[in-house]
Amino acid sequence: MKNLRTIIIGGIVAGAIIVPGISAAADTKAGNHDFRRNDKWGHYERRDSYHRPGSSYNRRYDNHNYRRDIHHDNRGHHNKPEIRQDFKDIRNARNEVKSDRKELSGDYQELRKDRAELRRDIRNGASKEEIFKDRQEIRDDFREIRKDRTELQHDQATLRSARGELKTDLRK
Repeated sequence: MKNLRTIIIGGIVAGAIIVPGISAAADTKAGNHDFRRNDKWGHYERRDSYHRPGSSYNRRYDNHNYRRDIHHDNRGHHNKPEIRQDFKDIRNARNEVKSDRKELSGDYQELRKDRAELRRDIRNGASKEEIFKDRQEIRDDFREIRKDRTELQHDQATLRSARGELKTDLRK
């Protein structure tokens, strides 16, 4: 009797939760509009359900002039040696930042390994000299991380200044 009562009450509660949701789900299309996913990020765009001749569905690109504006175009700047050098500087600075980040992540990985080794030695009852050596390795890892972080900040500043220099050279 108790199980039957529980099943009946559970059915009533489930029905009370589901019934209002059914009426809300039935009324999703309101009016003459359609909502479609229009990009890879899942954003929705409201489109009219009828298509006017002479316009595309994506009106943002309708009145775009695809011809080059010769008077305001600055496409010949790559031929200047100063600009080419700026691009090389930026590329080198990016590679430096990339290598510094890789080195820093390797140092953090080493720190994780040394901490795990210290925990394992403490748990297994290793000698005091062994534990002291592990703690010294962890301190050395922290020093290495600190040094790499300052080097990374320095290289990021170099990249920032190289980008600024390119920007000013392109304005000339």
